[in-house]
Amino acid sequence: MRFGMCTDIATSTRDRVEYELLERIKDAGFDYVEFPLMMIDTLSDDEFEHLLSELKRLGLDCDCSCNYFPGRIKVTGPTANKEEIDAYLDHAMGRAKRMGVKKIVFGSNNSRNIPEGETVEQGYDELCRTLEQSVVPFCQKYGIHVVMEPLRKQSCNLMITVRDGYYIVNRVHQPEVVLLADLMHMMYNEEDAEDLRLIYPVLHHVHICEMDRMLPEDGFSPFLTKALGILKELGYNETISFESKGGTGPDSLKKALKQLKEKFA
Repeated sequence: MRFGMCTDIATSTRDRVEYELLERIKDAGFDYVEFPLMMIDTLSDDEFEHLLSELKRLGLDCDCSCNYFPGRIKVTGPTANKEEIDAYLDHAMGRAKRMGVKKIVFGSNNSRNIPEGETVEQGYDELCRTLEQSVVPFCQKYGIHVVMEPLRKQSCNLMITVRDGYYIVNRVHQPEVVLLADLMHMMYNEEDAEDLRLIYPVLHHVHICEMDRMLPEDGFSPFLTKALGILKELGYNETISFESKGGTGPDSLKKALKQLKEKFA
């Protein structure tokens, strides 16, 4: 089991690296840090090389990355442009490869949301076409998996539930395309934690936090308790990341990680 911490919600500086946060993530005992890929893509060459050297100094891995596409790049709808998508993926995933990233989370609601007047069926056709024609080839080039992330209905209109994600993964049916369960989004969607059993054959990554992105540091809500129990029962032994705020105090990350590890002990 590998335990990680996403930086995208835990910091207000989402367009650059907050090195003090990296120190806290390392000190708390996490195995890896999960950066937004779209932020990594925008770093200058010097900034990127400095990040690599700091990660090496800290001994902090980067098993996963989140926030696959920036909102300016559309993967559905009439403005989706394959050349633009491919150019972004080649640069961003090339950097991810150098960081040791093995999985990239495809959430990116602003990129995949279908425009007004387009049907969900059209959106799925377009999303799968982007996966097959652009994402999978670059996954193969760089030895990285893309992890599809269903998102809550309040922010997304395509691939909302884990059952939707399961449909997409099986429709594309390529080993590079697998599934993530974000337990907070499942709560907002009022999904059944038992659905984790259905999707388990293609589940390769988990995001965890309480509602409103709160870091669970003093126990878990009933939904998270049930979901984590199901994952343990099924033998889940891959990556799981907090995608949350930074907590209420200097020991928050340590407390949260300790109690999460206890759930899988």
